[in-house]
Amino acid sequence: MANAELVLDRLMEEMRNKGSLPALSETVLEISRLAKKHDSSALDLAAVIMRDCGLASNLMATVNSAYYAPRFPVKTISAAVTYLGFDKVYLLSLGLGLFRHTMETLQKRKLLKLYAISYFSGILAMSLAKACRHANPEEIFIAGLLYRLPGMSLANTFPDQFHEMEIRVNEKGMTVNQACLDVFQVRYDDICDAVLAFYHLPEDVERIIRKPTATDDPLSLLVEESAAMAAMMFGDQPGGKNALRKSEKRIGKILDAPKFSIPDLIRQTFETDENVKYFFNLSAEDVEVMVNILEWGKANPMEIVTHMGFGAALDCSEPVDTPEVLIGHFLTELALCRRRGGELNQLLMLAQEALFRCLPDSEIFIAFLSADKRLLQGRFYVGSTIHIHAQDFSVPLNKSDSAIVECLQSLSSFHWQAGKLGLGLPYTPFGQMPFRYAYMSPLMVRNQAIGLCFAGRLKGEGFNERECVWIDQIVDHVSEAFASIRE
Repeated sequence: MANAELVLDRLMEEMRNKGSLPALSETVLEISRLAKKHDSSALDLAAVIMRDCGLASNLMATVNSAYYAPRFPVKTISAAVTYLGFDKVYLLSLGLGLFRHTMETLQKRKLLKLYAISYFSGILAMSLAKACRHANPEEIFIAGLLYRLPGMSLANTFPDQFHEMEIRVNEKGMTVNQACLDVFQVRYDDICDAVLAFYHLPEDVERIIRKPTATDDPLSLLVEESAAMAAMMFGDQPGGKNALRKSEKRIGKILDAPKFSIPDLIRQTFETDENVKYFFNLSAEDVEVMVNILEWGKANPMEIVTHMGFGAALDCSEPVDTPEVLIGHFLTELALCRRRGGELNQLLMLAQEALFRCLPDSEIFIAFLSADKRLLQGRFYVGSTIHIHAQDFSVPLNKSDSAIVECLQSLSSFHWQAGKLGLGLPYTPFGQMPFRYAYMSPLMVRNQAIGLCFAGRLKGEGFNERECVWIDQIVDHVSEAFASIRE
């Protein structure tokens, strides 16, 4: 036992050293931290997702898919959080964030099939969980997505040994644990436990992934069946009508659906997930060809799609609208939110996103006066600096040498740059990362300031006239929303 533990420690250390188990991205880490904090809000979650344009785009594609079928297109992160709720967006963001991050470690194109199997395991598992009427299919999405994470880590670090392990499983009929023990001198289940512990996944997700094959837990069985379907789709396991019928019979029994069809599930799932095209460049026609080959069972579906630019989209950047285009969209959304009587938190989320998306390289704070009106305290923050929090933005109103206090007292917007009047912010952390430029606009209700919108830049150029007008317009929407509630 002690020897196996030493072997496991050595394997994990080598996987970490070679980048096959990279430290999680700051975005994923922050998303994980938010879920563990009791006082986390939807605003906090939206602010973190906004920092990662790729993750935000993937989330938007998922939310707008036929799977969720929104009545109107969801165009902003804040709207996605409002539409789906904190828990669902958290789980989807965690899963998509982990997937995107681990894909960056791809060392050889031949490993692409493992990442394809991983992603399709996730979306197929989520479809089955929805059919099973599971309360939170997003958990099953993550479980399916990361079901083969330990195998991907081994393949990325030890490609030759992993190939030997695959031969033992696919050609000699060994169990995964037996094959792994033969090749790596440690059981696959033990490697799985160590990898999952490294990523600090939600407990429910870990429980589903760790369940043995003999389990009678329907969700674990559905994840296992999803992984098998994905493996058949991408040539990791033999397909054919007999294999499909056996799997359909098992799934049909769990779902109480005697006429369950795997080809129909695959077509429907791939059609409803826009990220299939984004991640893997697969069209509906490509998927149909793969399904036909899967049923035929005489060839490998993966070999058919590799000549179609499969996976090429992974290297493509999502086109980004210019601030001039975005601002018109956001001002319209803010007006619609107010007209529909949206909650203040929803409006504040949308305002934050508008400011962050339309003001490049900016740190955005929305702060309010304390009950005794002696302190301006940050309530919401979005920006690129991970270690700054909304509560760090704090200014006593008796600071006569503070530009922020002067802005509040003058009841008018204030354009500031370093070298003039100080901001009055605490040294930690703002003295260590000083702002070079700032634009402040007070939040007004009945000709009195109740708070402040602060946009600052640590580098680059100051805010131009057009950007200042945008900030004032957004702040006007927020101020009028507060005034309506007061009335």
